Amino acid sequence: MVDEYSIVQRAKSLGYQAEVFSVKAKNLQIKRGEQFYSFNLTDYGYGVRVFKDGKTGFAYSTALDDKVLDLAIESAKASKEDKFNVIPSPEKVEKIRLKYFELDEAREKAKEYAEALGEVRNFANVIGEYYDFTVSQIKVVNTEGVDVTEERSLGSVSLVFNFKRDAFITPEFYEGVTVRDLSKLDIEKIKDEVTKKNEIYKRRVVLDRKFKEAIFTPKAVASLLSPLLSYAVSLENVYRGKSTLKEGELLNDKINIYDNPLIEWAPYSRSFDGEGLPSKKVCIIDKGKVTTFLSNTYWSKKAGKENTHSSSRSYSSPPVISSSVLDIDVAANVEDDVIVVDQVQGVHTSNFDTGEFSVVGSVAWYDGVAVREVVITGTLKEMLKGIIGGIGVKDLKGNVYTRSLKISGINIA
Repeated sequence: MVDEYSIVQRAKSLGYQAEVFSVKAKNLQIKRGEQFYSFNLTDYGYGVRVFKDGKTGFAYSTALDDKVLDLAIESAKASKEDKFNVIPSPEKVEKIRLKYFELDEAREKAKEYAEALGEVRNFANVIGEYYDFTVSQIKVVNTEGVDVTEERSLGSVSLVFNFKRDAFITPEFYEGVTVRDLSKLDIEKIKDEVTKKNEIYKRRVVLDRKFKEAIFTPKAVASLLSPLLSYAVSLENVYRGKSTLKEGELLNDKINIYDNPLIEWAPYSRSFDGEGLPSKKVCIIDKGKVTTFLSNTYWSKKAGKENTHSSSRSYSSPPVISSSVLDIDVAANVEDDVIVVDQVQGVHTSNFDTGEFSVVGSVAWYDGVAVREVVITGTLKEMLKGIIGGIGVKDLKGNVYTRSLKISGINIA
């Protein structure tokens, strides 16, 4: 029988160091539009890396056999020699609990969630209603002694909706909750947001003034700040001169930002990274000072920096540097007295190397009244320097755990 262990042993007998990253996932998806659609999916995948004399090769398959190892070896022969291509050595992993439910339980819960969300259809035009539940097993084994496995569960409920008024149709709103533990999935949060948007969008006005500061909700922070910041704090991008941030640079003494994959209940939490190394809480910005960039084995050795164990991957790709849970620590000490931005569009058009962006605030309001789409321009560094403080309690949206942030020094019109 071919398994992860026989693959690494065969690679070793052929004179190669090797690593197998495997994923076994079961997924339940339910979509409700005009009709209900339900999908049960099972996914198996294996990514194999080999190393020899500074060369590395990679191949993947949905079935584990000797052929995938042979393909990885062939690709290694064609690769360029690089002394920093080394396989990770094992380190002790402290497990955190990441699995909280089975799919049978999720199927029953989905019925409860659908019934509860049915109430919003009385006043909102629901375009799509989505339920997604996954239970997976992640395993990393290599020839040097790395051998780690963990099970993870993930559940999400999301709603896409708008409102039809006599004079206008509102933009589409996106609300959702993603959790590891279904007991923490609060449908009332979604219903409250739908009700709130219904009140705010009773009427809509054109913004008659320009703003130099705004409040960004956790959802807006996750959409705009997170991708730009994640790119900028990658050690690979720093090494290549493609990051706008510099080590030791002082941005804003009001903020601390951590990459923290050890928050058990967070969707992007993990006990170990994509190379099987123990997850770490990393302080990226300490009292406004840029202190640490995220790295993996290759880039930490190439740049001569600490390996923060920030490798992320699927079975179909080699490891890349990625943030996990961005935990933004800002005091709640400001007033809600400016325009509020809740959803943005067009972040993909940003210049990630310079941090410059020009995006549309598709969902925004001022003094409790909706405003038509606004254009928001600035840079990542201006946003970080301009954080005045936070409002309300911290909330997790996407991979960001933050309060709403009041930010100055940007342009909104």
